[in-house]
Amino acid sequence: MPSIAQLEKLLTLEPDDAFLLYGLAQEHAKLGDHQKAIEYFDKTLAADPDYVYAYYHKARSLESLNQIDDAKSCLQIGLETAKRVGDAKGTSEISGFLAGLG
Repeated sequence: MPSIAQLEKLLTLEPDDAFLLYGLAQEHAKLGDHQKAIEYFDKTLAADPDYVYAYYHKARSLESLNQIDDAKSCLQIGLETAKRVGDAKGTSEISGFLAGLG
């Protein structure tokens, strides 16, 4: 995976590229900067509301910040989206994560 600096440079060329935004979110999450990750997951979803795994990983970052109710809300939207776009794997993974949160 490219570095944050490399992704940010690419993003200057295509600021609404959901894949680049998602990559930045993932890199910040890996570094433990979950607040920044959430910002980029939100930007990903603004660019592409059907980006199913952005909901899943945003919820992981919210869970890491102990924002469980927000994580559940995020997963509910992600679950509805996954079902609507016909993403069976996403539906399964989001359902399992949601069930684990109670």
